[in-house]
Amino acid sequence: MQIEYTGRQIDVTPDLRQYTEERVNKIARVLRDRCSLHVILTTQRHLRVAEVTLKFRDHDLIGIGQTADARSSINDALDKVEKQVVRLIERKRERKRRPKPTSAILLNVLAPERTDHLEREALETERIAIKPLSVEEAIESKELVQRGAVVFRNSETERVNVLYRRTDGKLALIEPEP
Repeated sequence: MQIEYTGRQIDVTPDLRQYTEERVNKIARVLRDRCSLHVILTTQRHLRVAEVTLKFRDHDLIGIGQTADARSSINDALDKVEKQVVRLIERKRERKRRPKPTSAILLNVLAPERTDHLEREALETERIAIKPLSVEEAIESKELVQRGAVVFRNSETERVNVLYRRTDGKLALIEPEP
């Protein structure tokens, strides 16, 4: 981990550098040394202000501590940065890594003997999850044998397709226009 020090109206002593490096070891272990740190120490009348900026990937985490003692100010600023690091790591850990299942469609089976389209009712209603498959995988799927139809998202075109068995026993594919 790279640590830069800047002193404004104060000398950054080796003692303060060593103290800061000891405190930063915990953060460095969590982030696996893939970050840089910039510590700015400032004196304003009776206050010692420590501003710690941690750059990790595309995140800038900033902690500011103000006390009468430089060590306490560094301690406060690093505590604030540690809290931000923990929050950032937890947010990444809690984020779901798998995409949500693609939307399900409603499949209605209509009564065959009625001819008037206004009087048709759905005999069965079933929700089917749309899985990403290639056409070859859809032909070999178990759903085609069980239901006689497979609704899938074509992995090549990223569009929803329907593969079904016709009454003469041949397979038919329904693809939407681009």
